[in-house]
Amino acid sequence: MDKTPTDVRKTHQDATDASAEVIALDSAARAADLGHGDEFASALRQCKGLIWAAAAYSGGVNLLFLASPIYLIEVYNRVIPSGSIPTLVVLSIGLCLALLTMVVLDSVRARLLIRAAARLDRILAHRVFQAIIDLAPRNGAIARNGQMLRDLDQFRGALAGPGAQFFFDMPWMPLFLLTLFLIHPLLGAVGLGGALLLLALAFWSDRATRESAEIATQAGNRSYRFTDAVARYAGSVRAMGMTDALSVHWHVDRDTMMRRQAEGSDRAANFSAAVRFIRLGLQSAMIGVGGWLVVEGSMLPASIFAANLLLGRALAPLEVAVTGWRANAQAIASGRRVQKALIEAGRRRGQVVLPNDDVAIEAAGVFLVPPGANRPALKDIDLTIAAGEAIGIVGPSGAGKSSLARMLVGITMPTQGRLTIGGVEGRHWTDANLAERIGYLSQTVGLFPGTIRENIARFTSGNDDAVVEAARRANVHDMIMTFPDGYETRVDASGEGLSGGQKQRIGLARAMFGNPRLLVLDEPNAHLDADGEEALAGALATLKREGTTIVLIAHRLNPIAQVDRVVVLSAGELQLDGPRQKVFRQVKTELVRSIAREPVPAS
Repeated sequence: MDKTPTDVRKTHQDATDASAEVIALDSAARAADLGHGDEFASALRQCKGLIWAAAAYSGGVNLLFLASPIYLIEVYNRVIPSGSIPTLVVLSIGLCLALLTMVVLDSVRARLLIRAAARLDRILAHRVFQAIIDLAPRNGAIARNGQMLRDLDQFRGALAGPGAQFFFDMPWMPLFLLTLFLIHPLLGAVGLGGALLLLALAFWSDRATRESAEIATQAGNRSYRFTDAVARYAGSVRAMGMTDALSVHWHVDRDTMMRRQAEGSDRAANFSAAVRFIRLGLQSAMIGVGGWLVVEGSMLPASIFAANLLLGRALAPLEVAVTGWRANAQAIASGRRVQKALIEAGRRRGQVVLPNDDVAIEAAGVFLVPPGANRPALKDIDLTIAAGEAIGIVGPSGAGKSSLARMLVGITMPTQGRLTIGGVEGRHWTDANLAERIGYLSQTVGLFPGTIRENIARFTSGNDDAVVEAARRANVHDMIMTFPDGYETRVDASGEGLSGGQKQRIGLARAMFGNPRLLVLDEPNAHLDADGEEALAGALATLKREGTTIVLIAHRLNPIAQVDRVVVLSAGELQLDGPRQKVFRQVKTELVRSIAREPVPAS
């Protein structure tokens, strides 16, 4: 445990403290303002001060732009006829000050938007991370990725990027068009016609590229998910010669994405070329019309150049709209997806911290329909588990054992019926309550990138003694000390370098960290060898003596010898419930075979 350098530990602790501060701020913000149901809208309201300030600075930027055409008109109409150099100097100094101020205001506006985006991220990022975890059990694999976080990043990037300036400059476009009308109505009509033409082009561009962009995005996401799955099981892919077949399947979505992206890019390029043509045409038309008006004596020559500057400024937001409309639309759609997901996730459970250490479990009339399924995994389950009791849950594959285990620890909630822990429904338990009272070992052990110590400590700031104690109670301390770096051995998400049995034993130590009062173990011996089985038996015996409530799910009978009561599930229904020996005398022969398989060698 002393192999980690002090400075590394300090850096880790500083990062942990910073994260804890963010979580505390998140909780305070939600308590103060986010209880209205729409957390995304509430977060935007908390950023509105910065956004309104950016809008005010945008007003200054656009008003100061008028200095250039005014300077041009004054030089042509006053300085040149009078030959007054002092007047030219004064006008030039005024223009320089105006342009310098405009640049400063523009820079401040950009900084305000960057800070608004950063504040939005500070408010929502933690909640989005929580929502990913909360929604995954409900929505299945489709939610088990960081897409929602990428959606937040896309919206945040658009808020801080140049695309947002369209929304701040667009309201000032009528000012420049009005100024053109004041110079001459015909020039104003040319500018207004060009603005309407570009606005129509922006809508047309969006409609023409929307379908291709959506199909390309969907195909790309499928391709990325498929690639992640193939990479995760690359060893099996190569061992079974599946590379070519999987490549063919992967290319379907990849080719669709590339084809649709090319179609959308071609159309976008056409619209960009059209925008350049229209802009150049409008500038030429403005010069031509202005020249005709000067010849007719309707206005002075300087107005031609001033009008050209005003036209360029008036059309600038629309040019951005045409070229960046799809990106802005996608960013807005991403924000709406985040908003919808946060509403679906709802308020996190646990408004009340429960001091009660009682972890007795009671299920009454519980039904569970998994996400995307059309039939229940559990049907009308009535089950009572007293505090300190050790029970085994057995049954054939697909009987609903793992679904029941996930409900017992609050991962999923019953579709129908009521399930309580300590007399309180799981949705009322805080994460702190769960961490203190519940330990869970899932059927598929998931280790996270970090050290073995961090994984056992559940990535909390738990002290070394508590980590070692959990490892000793799980009889895995000696195994860990055989690794070159001991508890500081680093593992990745797949547990590369560890056998299935080693991962399972480390997962057991994590489940036992903090001396939980309820321990739910789903197939804890699936990958264990004889030594691992012996270590598990010793750990379970220790827990029984200490009065820990144990729920043990197993196919093989070895661990069941450590429990006094057995529950038999079949096709999602509770078939038998009683003392271990009595249940095994009554159970059908086929079921006994299915749960009494020979031990499988550890990987």
